[in-house]
Amino acid sequence: MLKKKLILSDPLKFLVQETNNEIINGCFGAVASRAGVGKTSFLVQIAISSLIKEKKVLHISIQNPVDKINLWYQEIFSHLTRQFETKQSKQLWEHLVSHRFIMTFETESFDFSKLKTRIEELKTQNIFVPHLVIIDGLSFDESILTELDDFKKFAKSHDLTTWFSVRMHRHQMSDNNEMMEQIYGQLSDLFNIIIQLVPEKEQIQIKWFTRVKDINNHRNLFLDPATMLIKENPAR
Repeated sequence: MLKKKLILSDPLKFLVQETNNEIINGCFGAVASRAGVGKTSFLVQIAISSLIKEKKVLHISIQNPVDKINLWYQEIFSHLTRQFETKQSKQLWEHLVSHRFIMTFETESFDFSKLKTRIEELKTQNIFVPHLVIIDGLSFDESILTELDDFKKFAKSHDLTTWFSVRMHRHQMSDNNEMMEQIYGQLSDLFNIIIQLVPEKEQIQIKWFTRVKDINNHRNLFLDPATMLIKENPAR
């Protein structure tokens, strides 16, 4: 019952509707913002949404330890279920974490060939077969584009939806729309969708750029800074 209620109230349904399902179904996507705005929280929300729908999630964290990643999940899940009965929430949480696998790498030890090998081993040994892969904390520059393209082919061959975090620097944020159009233009062959998180006054605007060239966001979506949940702003 709780799971059905969470699916019906899933805040990501707004983005699914607006992006013609590009946020799911084999998506190769990225969440972009400057440091500290909410990329990891957004990715965790994507992961929890998938877990609730019985999808298995492999969360790759570069630098952050397992305990810190797990705390993000606990906090987001707590906000999502705060209005529901505690016992039900606890039972669902225990079920969800059994479908999640967290893997951490030091920055200098991460490479895509190693990651592909680990995923193959998990599947071959029937330890864990993911549907969604989150890669958070990867240093993003032109030098890894070839590797990303190769990993995209790997993901497609294994029916994996994949999401990355992309850190933007302050000088890239001076003209958000123009900069994101430029960034998306460079990466449009790689990513199905790029989500941009933009701090504006007391909230964080959510904007998205897809292969469909109409980049006008029809809904006014944002992250609530208090909970980091996706919400639709009633103020147009």
